[in-house]
Amino acid sequence: MDRINIKRNQLRETLSSDTGRGFCVAHVMTTDPSCLSPDTTVLELVELFHAKHFRHILVVDHEGRLVGIVSDRDVLRCFGPKEGPKRSILAGIRVGDLMSKDLVTISPETPLEQAVTLMVEEGISSLPVLNGTELVGILTNTDLHVVLQVFLQSALAESSLASLRCAGASRHS
Repeated sequence: MDRINIKRNQLRETLSSDTGRGFCVAHVMTTDPSCLSPDTTVLELVELFHAKHFRHILVVDHEGRLVGIVSDRDVLRCFGPKEGPKRSILAGIRVGDLMSKDLVTISPETPLEQAVTLMVEEGISSLPVLNGTELVGILTNTDLHVVLQVFLQSALAESSLASLRCAGASRHS
């Protein structure tokens, strides 16, 4: 099962439980995120983006501490208006040269509504999730799109059930 379907199932389980009323980042985030070293080349990063269909990669030091984040938009800065740089140029640029170091982070216990508000206000599309200083996940726009999809499907199902109940009640009147 792919990671999106796993997330959908987790969300449906949370919705059906009592905790569904109080979603926090831990219910939605991608756990065990992919990470790279600042010494990784941009060529390797681009290949990873294509292979894994990621748009954000967290950057950690040799001790696993979060030191930055790099997005596909950061990589676009390497490309000119007419054509992209040669592979040899991309192989000479390091992720540490492109990554954002001024990080906005959240904790797993952060209410989801607060995390979404932070992303909107900061104009960012992902948030690294830290438990103290330990990197435990990432919250991305894709995660939030899955939440929206599951909520809408749930609301539609409830709406259909209510319509069926109303239709059934009017037949018995």
